[in-house]
Amino acid sequence: MKDKHIDILIVSREGKGVKSYRLNKSLLKIGLSSLAVSLVGLLGFSLFSIGQNVSLKREIARLEEEKRKLSETLTKVREENKKLTAFKEKVKQLEAKLSTLEKFLRKRGIRKIPSGIGGPSKRGSSSLIDLDYVDFLIGESEKIYKDLRGVPLGMPVWGRITSKYGYRRDPFNGRIEFHEGVDIKARWGTPVRATADGKVIFAGRKWGYGKAVIIKHKHGFRTLYGHLSKIKVKRGQRVKAGDIIGYVGSTGRSTGPHVHYEVWRYSKKQNPYKYMFPRW
Repeated sequence: MKDKHIDILIVSREGKGVKSYRLNKSLLKIGLSSLAVSLVGLLGFSLFSIGQNVSLKREIARLEEEKRKLSETLTKVREENKKLTAFKEKVKQLEAKLSTLEKFLRKRGIRKIPSGIGGPSKRGSSSLIDLDYVDFLIGESEKIYKDLRGVPLGMPVWGRITSKYGYRRDPFNGRIEFHEGVDIKARWGTPVRATADGKVIFAGRKWGYGKAVIIKHKHGFRTLYGHLSKIKVKRGQRVKAGDIIGYVGSTGRSTGPHVHYEVWRYSKKQNPYKYMFPRW
């Protein structure tokens, strides 16, 4: 019979003592097999862990890159939101300017505003959010408003026009003469208003005009309001469009209560019609 055991002798260097161990061969084989399997499993796990660690590092790097891209996108979105907010504020300013302009024209009896205000952006940008262009429009609307306030627009008093600008038959002597303004019939004492911002350069009696007011405006304009029953302004006084400068009367060479209204520009008489009822 084969020996089922194996003896292991351990001798010291001095040879003084000997120790012996007897091991069961079957148990030893099982132990060595288990150890080998454990080593192989450990090696496999180590290799798997190394592979997983590399994959994890790659995934972390990919996630970091995605995080960076998302952060950049978020920054851009925030910047666009700021631009959009600023754009909305600019649009509100522009709407307010245009509303002021429209109200001014409506008070002057004008129901339309000039079309085609401004022009393309100097940068030629196709962006929907172009703050420079909106600023340009706001500036243009302010310029238009300031310019229009110095232009005699609308009627000085509401009423029926009884005599137009141009040649007509004189109501007193029947002769053909040139009528340098328009006559607007209205009730006695109706307020007469300045048609533009300006400075009063005459306020008093003026031959056939009776009690009259002459106002000097920007851009070379002058307006005259004649046959007033009462003058409310003085020479040298600054007035704004819509301010009352007198009241309807029939002083001077007149056949009844009305206002004789004239518009001059650079000392040349103008047809008041094109300023009272402008066509844009």
